[in-house]
Amino acid sequence: MKPWVKKAGFCFLLFIIGVIVFGLAINFTGCCLNLSTWVTSSTDTGQQAEATTAGTSDSGLTSQTAAEETIAVQTGDTTAQDDLSIKIMKGFDKLVSEGADIPELFSYLDSNIKDADTGTITYLVGEIIRISEEKKFDFTDKFTKGKIQEKIYKALSESYEVDMQILAASADAELKPLIDETIARKYKILAVEGFFMPLVDYAAYGIYAGFIDAELNEFISIYLDESTRPAVMDAGIVIPVEDFLIRIDKSFKYLEQYPDSPRYKQVDRLNVGRLTAYLGGIDNNPVFDIDGKIYPERLTEFENFANQYQGTKLGDILKSYLELLDREGYKKTANIDDFLQKLYG
Repeated sequence: MKPWVKKAGFCFLLFIIGVIVFGLAINFTGCCLNLSTWVTSSTDTGQQAEATTAGTSDSGLTSQTAAEETIAVQTGDTTAQDDLSIKIMKGFDKLVSEGADIPELFSYLDSNIKDADTGTITYLVGEIIRISEEKKFDFTDKFTKGKIQEKIYKALSESYEVDMQILAASADAELKPLIDETIARKYKILAVEGFFMPLVDYAAYGIYAGFIDAELNEFISIYLDESTRPAVMDAGIVIPVEDFLIRIDKSFKYLEQYPDSPRYKQVDRLNVGRLTAYLGGIDNNPVFDIDGKIYPERLTEFENFANQYQGTKLGDILKSYLELLDREGYKKTANIDDFLQKLYG
């Protein structure tokens, strides 16, 4: 029996439960780490993002209103483009309220992208990302039907390294329509514990980089990092720790620069999950031994990075954590748990 057959049911259940906040739930004493936004694909769809835009969802993202996200219309003094942008936005909101599917929203966006202003396009793209993140869970159901899992596995030459181009070239009557629909929704596929699932392909949003504002470009860049190379898989940090902390620092800079962003809370939750995993440890990257004593090499690592990031938000957190560890005798105590829990705000 193929590995995916044995693991799919369990992994799918784990996935659905975890995605409420971040997907993979890692329990600590006194706190719970949510990591779903880290579960993004390690393969490319062939639609590469524009050369790293200055800036790169989950279902918890608050719906954006026109007033929050786009045009500030001043007392009747509008230009022709303002009027057209308002009309385009209202048309989009109408489609959403009527339950239009994601490909239809992309079609509307693409047909109007040259006629609306930056604020309006930013709103449309941001909303499509939010809706795509919400609807990917329902779309995942299609990957549990028939022999889809087995057919993906066979199309990839019995590998869990996903190549979307190979899948797109499939002639299988059951698999081909699903892959076409996946790409049309700007999703990609990732194998998690032997189960193939769809996730938002942030690389596919690179085509909109020149039409949206700096904040959304930076948001997409943050999630593109994870989409291209997931940081946490199978209860472990799977990229070099130096790169992991670069991502945390990058997200902190976004939070400092865009405190009023409608995506602020989402990025904040992502960063808190990363910090909790790093400082408190997870199954395959423990910080404390079986007796609750910190591993000497982890302590040295924390000290080195506290110096490296001195003067930054990340550096301040590392410094505070080291001071607490010193007071607690470098053992995992209730105060350590409280410190990690308070990262959630």
